[in-house]
Amino acid sequence: HISYKYKKFWYFIIKLSLVFGVGYFIYQRVFENSKLPITALLKQTKANLLQENWVIPVLLVFTLINWLLEITKWQTLVNSLENISFLTATKQSLASHILSIITPFKSGEYVGKSLYFSKGKRKKIFLLNLIGNLAQLLATTVFGIAGLVFFFTYFDTPIQLYKLRRFAYIVALLIAAVFMGRNGINFNKKGGYYEKAFIFLKEITVKTKLKVTLLSFLRYLVFSHQFYFLLLLFGIEIDYFTALFLIFSMYFIATMLPVISLFDFVIKGGIGIYLFTFVGVGEVAILTISMLMWLLNFVLPAIIGVYFVIVYKPNLEK
Repeated sequence: HISYKYKKFWYFIIKLSLVFGVGYFIYQRVFENSKLPITALLKQTKANLLQENWVIPVLLVFTLINWLLEITKWQTLVNSLENISFLTATKQSLASHILSIITPFKSGEYVGKSLYFSKGKRKKIFLLNLIGNLAQLLATTVFGIAGLVFFFTYFDTPIQLYKLRRFAYIVALLIAAVFMGRNGINFNKKGGYYEKAFIFLKEITVKTKLKVTLLSFLRYLVFSHQFYFLLLLFGIEIDYFTALFLIFSMYFIATMLPVISLFDFVIKGGIGIYLFTFVGVGEVAILTISMLMWLLNFVLPAIIGVYFVIVYKPNLEK
């Protein structure tokens, strides 16, 4: 039984710690990165991005479209429960992004978004956020599998395609066994959480689900082409489809690894170096592009999200 005054004080401390903690980790990743020193990053950026005035605005437009699609997706999902404005969806998306970048699989995002709603709606908000992330994962998987099939077909690698396909079949069978077996989850338990969740998910219209899926696929294509655009800016001569399939493969492999978003560019950079080695692209270029993608799509929105975290006022009397 903590008084309202103390609750308010501790929420302020948590928000302040979160902001400073994220800021410190971002500083470490940018200024104390042994794989890509800040001097090398600045040199590469100046040589490839600052020669023309139109380059930075175009890159920012990619980022803006990426996040407009994400925010629209969240607004579409929440509107199936209660109507919210685009501005409200923006606040919720950017503020929860702060939590997502310091937790594996963006799990903090679920908590961040649910805090904007009453306790009675938080489980449903959790499910809506899950739908949005699964739709994005679907896009990553569809394009990623196409990329890996291309990669293993056209490049000589230690891993044979038939072995990878066999592994995928085994994983699919195991997943099916969990959900369909007698000892699996009982979704039909009367009044249970899973039954309520299933009923709620059925209430979401097909139109909403299709719109969210379409937005996820469009968002995936936007940031994939932003990466491709950076490859062109760095003077890397590579076939369009080859580049995209390698980018698809990189994102798919990186998504399967349970790392926090603060290390996103390190993971994608390492995977990208391996994949793009097959087409003769240098390590520094891929690391720099991965870092720039991280700064544009993770750090920049996080900086904006800091404001919404600071001004957030929870209803402590609930």
